[in-house]
Amino acid sequence: MFAYVFESLQTLPKPVSTACGVLGFCLYLTNYTLITFRILSSQDIVFFVINIFGAGLVLVSLVQDFNLGSFMIQVFWICLGMIAIVVRVKSRAAWRREVHSAPLSPALGAPQSR
Repeated sequence: MFAYVFESLQTLPKPVSTACGVLGFCLYLTNYTLITFRILSSQDIVFFVINIFGAGLVLVSLVQDFNLGSFMIQVFWICLGMIAIVVRVKSRAAWRREVHSAPLSPALGAPQSR
């Protein structure tokens, strides 16, 4: 399957490949700008999704003009982003289980036994 995807990407016209790389670059800059102006938190899953898409698009452009250093950076960002998303999803699920299984306190309106 990987070979099929790679071969398909190699057939992309050079301007399309370059446009993918530029779009990936724009996603990186957008993400950094959103973090800088505190519109987005670096803890948000959206932050990692944007980084993964940006890295993926830059990888598409590398099929035409390969650069090992850039390839390694993009693969690293994709792997790190996926790990971060899994960690955050598991953390949220654990928090939800904890919140829903905890008994209600009288301060929160739970019925009191007398």
